[in-house]
Amino acid sequence: MNTNDHNKILAIGLGVFAIIYAFTFLLLMLTTAGVFVALGISFASETGNGNHAGIGIAGAVFTVIFYGLLGSIFVLPTALTCWKLLKRKAGARVWAIIASILVAPVMPFGTVLAIYGLWFLFSPEGRQFPSPEAGTP
Repeated sequence: MNTNDHNKILAIGLGVFAIIYAFTFLLLMLTTAGVFVALGISFASETGNGNHAGIGIAGAVFTVIFYGLLGSIFVLPTALTCWKLLKRKAGARVWAIIASILVAPVMPFGTVLAIYGLWFLFSPEGRQFPSPEAGTP
C-alpha cells in the first residue's frame, strides 16, 4: 500500500466517525430536549402554574447548547480532517492526529482507527504527508 491508499482509508474512516458522532449527538439532543419540554409541560399542568413550563424550555435550550458544544468538539474536527485528507490540503496531518485522538475512546473501531492513523501519520512516509506539491491543482 502506498501513501495515497493509507490516506484514503484514514479519510473514509474519520468521515464515517464524523457521521456517527453527528447522528448520535443529534438523536441525544432531540431526545433530551423532548424530555425536558414534556417534563415542563406536565409539571405546569399538574400545578396549574404556566410559569413552570419555562423550566422545561430552559432545560431544552441548555441541552441544545450542550450538544452543540460536544458536536463542535467531536464532529467538526473529524469532518474537517476527512475533507482535508481527501483534498490533500496543508495541515491535514496535524488535523488527522487530533481526530485520531478524538476517536480513540470509541471501542473497538475507533481505537483501531486511531492506532492505524497514528501509525501511518508517524511513519516515515506519513511524516512527508501531504507533499508540498499536493496543495496545487
